[in-house]
Amino acid sequence: MECAASGKAMQSSPGAVVVALYGPSPDGLWMRLRAYGEAGLQVVAVNNNAAGAAPPLEPPQLIWLNNSNSGGLAGGLNRGVAEALRLGCSTITLLDQDSELDAEAVLTLQRQVRGRDDQVVGPAIWDLERTHWHTRELRPRMLISSGTSFSATAWQRVGPYHDWMEIDFIDHEWCSRARQRGLALRVLPEVRLAQQFGQRHPNPLAHRLGLQLYSPYRRAIALRNLRWLVWQGYIPLDIRLKETVKMLLKPWCWLALEPGRLGTLRSLRAGLLAPLGEPFPRSLLRGAGV
Repeated sequence: MECAASGKAMQSSPGAVVVALYGPSPDGLWMRLRAYGEAGLQVVAVNNNAAGAAPPLEPPQLIWLNNSNSGGLAGGLNRGVAEALRLGCSTITLLDQDSELDAEAVLTLQRQVRGRDDQVVGPAIWDLERTHWHTRELRPRMLISSGTSFSATAWQRVGPYHDWMEIDFIDHEWCSRARQRGLALRVLPEVRLAQQFGQRHPNPLAHRLGLQLYSPYRRAIALRNLRWLVWQGYIPLDIRLKETVKMLLKPWCWLALEPGRLGTLRSLRAGLLAPLGEPFPRSLLRGAGV
């Protein structure tokens, strides 16, 4: 199956789903991807793991791209969208590999953006770990990347994610850029995506405080990216201030509530020293327990 630019073929293939894969495949992933293909969607799976065995689905249901984690999540999504555009797909939905969203929900999202370059839509998102909703307001200022749906022309108008950022704050930046360029963000509350964000923190107090367990790399790159984010005037000031305050508090919680304090200090040092606007130098994390 290939997306087509016009005519009857376009109707039979309404759009694409781009999924970035990293780490072990969660339960139900391949069943969901197969269901997307059976619904007429082109599935573009970007393998951010080291190139390995072939996927359990075969083209034309699946386009499989080995990306070797180049540019992290941002680079994987960018490469997947570029492939969907090359195939002529007119609408695209981004998904994390552990996002639970059925095929009809994807089609509903894509119907809202087909032929429009003035809006980006997403689902209401249920956090399976914290058991609460993210992004339920109808006119949000930010959409979590998973579930984000747009037309090909909207993507071209906004541009790709900054792949040097790799993962943390990429949705803050991209959505702010979309709004700056005149696109509206919308949530369809009747479309619901379920997902677990991060790993449950083993410390009960840390869990109650809303902390999750992330690797030293994730902590370092979040700090590095925030150093850049706070100076971007097109990102709402209150968002920049909120994220800065959170980052001022989190390291003290990490040091107080987690083992491996030396590794935490090394990850914080890496986040403060890593250059902006270029790939994260993992050599700075040597000895941080990555």
